Amino acid sequence: MGTGNKTGGRGQRAGIRKDKKTNARAGIFYITENGLMLAHKIKMLYPDAEVLKFRQDRFTVRWRTSRKIICIMAAGIVVRTIAPLLQDKRTDPAVIVLDEKGRYAISLLSGHLGGANKLARDIADFLGGHAVITTASDVQGRISLDIWADEHGLYVEDGKRLTHLSARMVNGKSVTVYTGNSIVMREVPGELSIVTSSDKADIIISEELFRRKALYLRPINLFVGIGCNRGTTKDEIQKEFTALLKKNRLSVHSIAGIASIDLKKDEGGLLEFAEDNRLRIRFFPADALNAVARELAMKGSEQVRAATGAVAVSEPAAVLAARQASDMVDIIIPKVKRGNVTLAIAKAKFMLSE
Repeated sequence: MGTGNKTGGRGQRAGIRKDKKTNARAGIFYITENGLMLAHKIKMLYPDAEVLKFRQDRFTVRWRTSRKIICIMAAGIVVRTIAPLLQDKRTDPAVIVLDEKGRYAISLLSGHLGGANKLARDIADFLGGHAVITTASDVQGRISLDIWADEHGLYVEDGKRLTHLSARMVNGKSVTVYTGNSIVMREVPGELSIVTSSDKADIIISEELFRRKALYLRPINLFVGIGCNRGTTKDEIQKEFTALLKKNRLSVHSIAGIASIDLKKDEGGLLEFAEDNRLRIRFFPADALNAVARELAMKGSEQVRAATGAVAVSEPAAVLAARQASDMVDIIIPKVKRGNVTLAIAKAKFMLSE
């Protein structure tokens, strides 16, 4: 069932950086007086940055909360400090190291996903120094597959396979991509080659689950409408949600958000389910749900109307949420009721451009 709405834009839950760091302010660490002077100069470029005298405990706290760390000191000090803190390229902060005169801005960690390469270039340009970038794709002028996926709102399911294919691209080899009919790909970077069969693909861009071994990049464009009886537990909602995705071979990483009627704003199980899955939840009034149900000739329920004022909840809620992400929306899974939970899934049109 196709629908349209002029709200524009593509919705994203997240790219491939999956972390809970909320402090966007850069932390600028120094040791000497000369370092302090340079730190204040860099703060002119980043007014919200916090200048801090280096201490290992202070650095550790910043590591856990910040996305950008700038160090004015010897690289060896920084390497020894961050070594026990390293976890994952998708969550580790960007780390830049500078000498006290600002001649060199070294992208030390999280050059791509964390943005350290860009940070180093911006600082070097501001100071009149040189950015030291060592990532192969940047040096050779090729696209970085992880950045490309992140910029297009695609979730990467297999970091090791991503690294393997990135190395192939750096070595000048083409990588094949399959998108099926659900993804519109306007232009293709030179390093990627579109194929018409998933059997020939190194990369599969899709919400669907395939049995083939490949790098899966998941568009985050599915919206789940949820209706439930009062007092339904998060565990029951989770069970039915998981079962629905499994039955229809859909990736959980493509779920952009969930939606329900505004009467459920205080529904504990639903709110806990959304929090546990780190999903944004939207609530819509009965009038809005009824308008969509009439527009799309959805089959309603007098029992639901009597209880909520809306003839239907899950299907129109899914559509309304998806319409906030795209002009074009399809209901790919109509209303399914199991136990105390009713679910429906709408898909927002997803477009890729170079």
